[in-house]
Amino acid sequence: MHFTHTDFLKFFLYTTVFFLLFFGYNTVSGPYFETTFDSASIQNQEVPISPVFTEQQVIIPKKSAVKPSLTIAFNPDYTKIDNDVVNHLKEIIQSSYFQTKTTPLHLVLDSERQEPRGQVVGNKLILSTTIPSDSEQLKVFVHELGHIVDIFYLKKGFFADPSDVFYALSWESFNTKKKEQKMTNFVSGYALSNKYEDFSESFSWYVFHNEDFLKRAKKDTILQKKYDFFKYKVFGMDAFIDTSFWIDVPKDYNWDTTKVPVDTKKYLYYIK
Repeated sequence: MHFTHTDFLKFFLYTTVFFLLFFGYNTVSGPYFETTFDSASIQNQEVPISPVFTEQQVIIPKKSAVKPSLTIAFNPDYTKIDNDVVNHLKEIIQSSYFQTKTTPLHLVLDSERQEPRGQVVGNKLILSTTIPSDSEQLKVFVHELGHIVDIFYLKKGFFADPSDVFYALSWESFNTKKKEQKMTNFVSGYALSNKYEDFSESFSWYVFHNEDFLKRAKKDTILQKKYDFFKYKVFGMDAFIDTSFWIDVPKDYNWDTTKVPVDTKKYLYYIK
């Protein structure tokens, strides 16, 4: 049999498509990406069976360890942190509004960190404990949870990423906005940094300033679509709708949503 140049190209094309489909699995389209494989969990998928056993011989497979929904570490290891701070962060994670969307989560409370105040790497969230107010600290935490939701909760498929629906409203690429975009299409100045910060700033504004978000959305088509994305794709019909936890009425323009103070007691009471 004689292979022509066309036959060779067809063979190469079919082989490439086959391997793409065979090895294709979830990809992450987020600002940070870290994947680890636990060899123990892979080994425990098979139940060890003895080739020869008597009536007295019973083989009990070892159970895989269940990962906790939240683990907390400290930097440095020995540091004094107000229990109220830890408890408030736990309340947020354990709330029905967030638990299924943000866990398992590895939280690192860092008493040496200044900037950035919060950071997400994979499912690890690093949060500074030097943030001056409870309000700002909770809002930075929720902002970072927005990245977790973006990366992990909204499942990334081989051909589709639900977050792309949100990104496409304002962004051509990672940090290139669509030409027609204007300031009123964003909830804050920082949201204009890139599409991931736009997502998390909008996520945080939806959680803490839902009433104001909806008020702005009624005047702006793009903001309305962003609001609806969180309402229908992330939280559901009832969560946070028409709520406001602000102390003072928010200004029309804010550079950073985490700097807009909220009533933390009122917020923590709501999410219980």
